[in-house]
Parts: sequence; C-alpha cells; structure tokens
Amino acid sequence: MKKLITLGTCALLMTSCAQQQFGTQSRVAILDESSRAHLQAELTMADYTAFAEKVTNKMMSSKLVQKWGRKRPRLVVGRMRNNTDNESIRIQDIYDRITETILGSGLVRLMDKSATAFDYVVNTELSSTRQYGSGGEELAYFKLEFKMFTIDGEMVGQWSDILPLGKARRNFI
Repeated sequence: MKKLITLGTCALLMTSCAQQQFGTQSRVAILDESSRAHLQAELTMADYTAFAEKVTNKMMSSKLVQKWGRKRPRLVVGRMRNNTDNESIRIQDIYDRITETILGSGLVRLMDKSATAFDYVVNTELSSTRQYGSGGEELAYFKLEFKMFTIDGEMVGQWSDILPLGKARRNFI
C-alpha cells in the first residue's frame, strides 16, 4: 500500500512539473496539408508538388498533347533551370514530380535526357521576383514554365503558372 501511494505521488508530481515546464497548451498544431501554410515567402515541399502537378497537368490536357491519341511520342524532359534568387530550392524534387505526373498519364514514352532518338523535348524553368514594402512586407512570385520543342527545334507549346506568396509585416512589442 505504501509503495502504491509513493508511486501515485511521484506520478502526480511529474505531471504537475511537466505542465509547469511546458504549459498546459501546446504551441504545435497539425496543419491541413492542402492549406500549404507559410511562415515565410518561400516555397515548401507541398508547393513544389502542387505547382509541378498543376503545370504538368495543364500541358498533358492541352489540345496539342491530346491530339496525339494512342501515338505515344517519345518525350524528353530537359534539365530544369532554377532562375530564382534561392539556390537551395530542391529542383530535383520538382523535376521528379513532373516526370512522375507525365509518366502516370500514359500519353507519352518518357525518355532519358541522354536519349538520342525522341520526338519532343520539354524545357522547364522556375523563376521568381520579389517586392518589398516599407513596413517589412514581402511579396514573392514564383513562375513555373514549360516549353515544348520538336526534334527540329520548333517550339510547339508553352505552359506556365504563377504562385504568389506574401509575408506580412511583423509587429514587435
């Protein structure tokens, strides 16, 4: 009985110490993954995925691609250019999502960048511009653009989308 009271007292003390040290409410919350919340005007992994899928689906649902029907031409997705002010953007993740979406469509035969026989090549570029307000506000615009060329170098299609991100001014107490 004495051991049971001692164990109960220890558990009660540990619980009250934990509440004093960490507070009664957590400052961590589970986010809805579709909300793509931001603390800064930078791209997140969820943005990469959604942005790449959106532009790729725009290309794959275009009249040009849809008229191929069952032909399934050979397509090369060229190396993606990062024309942003942030060199740490994981361009390979964006490239992988683009190729995964294209491959999943079943509309083309996806070829490696080193292929010598192909029908079309798609060049991709991620670019950005920023604007700053006098009160510390920041607006960043990210643009993902695809350009499709024939083997002869003729541009036959272009698709893009813009993702605006804003960072509000911080109030310091």
